[in-house]
Amino acid sequence: MKARTIFPIAALAGAILLVSGCGGRSGTAAPASPGVSGEATAAGAPGAGTPGAAAPSPAGGAPVTASPGSSTGAPSGSAAPSPGGAEGPGAPSPAAAVPGAVGPGAPGPATPAGSPRRVGEIAYAEGTVTLHRGGEAPRAADFGDLVENFDVLQTGPKSRATVELDPGRPGGAEIRLAENTAFYFESALTDDRARKTILQLLAGSVAVKVEKLADGGFHVGTDGAVLGVRGTTFIVNTIPDGSLLVTCAEGRVEVTDDAGERAYAQPGRVVSQKAGEPVREDLVSLEGLADFRVTWVDESLADLESRAPRVLAGFARRYTETLPAFDAAFDALKTKGPVLDAWSVAREAGGEPKFTDWVPEKKAVAPVLFDCLAALFKLERPFYRLQELSAYHDRGVGAGVLPDGRTTADFYGTYRARAAEVSERMAYVRRALLLFKYASAGSPLGQFFGSKADALGSGGLFLED
Repeated sequence: MKARTIFPIAALAGAILLVSGCGGRSGTAAPASPGVSGEATAAGAPGAGTPGAAAPSPAGGAPVTASPGSSTGAPSGSAAPSPGGAEGPGAPSPAAAVPGAVGPGAPGPATPAGSPRRVGEIAYAEGTVTLHRGGEAPRAADFGDLVENFDVLQTGPKSRATVELDPGRPGGAEIRLAENTAFYFESALTDDRARKTILQLLAGSVAVKVEKLADGGFHVGTDGAVLGVRGTTFIVNTIPDGSLLVTCAEGRVEVTDDAGERAYAQPGRVVSQKAGEPVREDLVSLEGLADFRVTWVDESLADLESRAPRVLAGFARRYTETLPAFDAAFDALKTKGPVLDAWSVAREAGGEPKFTDWVPEKKAVAPVLFDCLAALFKLERPFYRLQELSAYHDRGVGAGVLPDGRTTADFYGTYRARAAEVSERMAYVRRALLLFKYASAGSPLGQFFGSKADALGSGGLFLED
């Protein structure tokens, strides 16, 4: 694994990050497309593109232009860094330099005394923040809303959000989303009261602060790697081709790629991964970390633009090949709708099932649900990456003819025509997994799912007991 040393840069480097995006360098020329640029915005939103640019909606349909962002709520307690923000001891908050920026000390009403955050509560929301829960229409999310396990939370252009998961307790976390970011998670207490959390980053960038763990675990799944965390503060940057950068202000993050290669991000060392390549480590001083992240994002976006036709074609192929299998599995799962509805009613009523309840129903749902999950975990990242790349395509970057003979314009016409429906179907499957785990009463997936979890890539994290 090759490592290279980055020597400390002038103290001004930290200030650059205060007015930059999620790693993007302020003052540099913006890439040719909106919504995925690393250029800073007037509001200092991470990774923002051209002011007023539109990005695809969470459902993948018509673009949604960021509404005039109202900042509501403020993270309580010790906060995670903003993605792309300066790190290190004594580093100033982005909020201190940029009005309206998310950061420790950002304006907004504090949590009332004696009212601790709930698991999955939105502690900050600015701009266009959308919550997508299975069985419900996508809706605007705001301060105080609860994000359940397997809900997809998505930020639009020039928008940000903070989600808190049992903050202040072992294994609790604060997660800050940059703009144009989509993710979902599962977080629960194990039998010995340790917290276990799995976060699937579908697009964009996040900054995370995880409280020291006891016997639980915190994992992040990305396009080509899984991050294992034991209590630390770190930032995960991704760009639309799936390239990855992990930087760490304290503690250590283990990054394992699909081939099983491991690398470790910690103060003084970062981990990066180009799309389709192994993970690698670079030596970077803590003082130069913010500038390194700016440069990495800027250079990666420039490289992406030059390779846009090939990147778009790859995601289009994965999406096109996976969608029929997903549709067939979904249609089979819908026949189990009455069972899922019964579980939903029992869950909403606060019932606590025993493992021996609904045994025939669980046996009938399990294989059908597994087929859906196997297709879902292959489909969801190409789906969201194609949303990101559509902003490039609308500017002509990556436009052309796909290997199957279709023009990229024809492909996106088909993609957008079904995007809202596909998004709803994916949400339905995630909701079915939530209900199945509820009905399984402490043995979420049993031997049937557990024996097959390794075949599902980073999605298999959700199927392990």
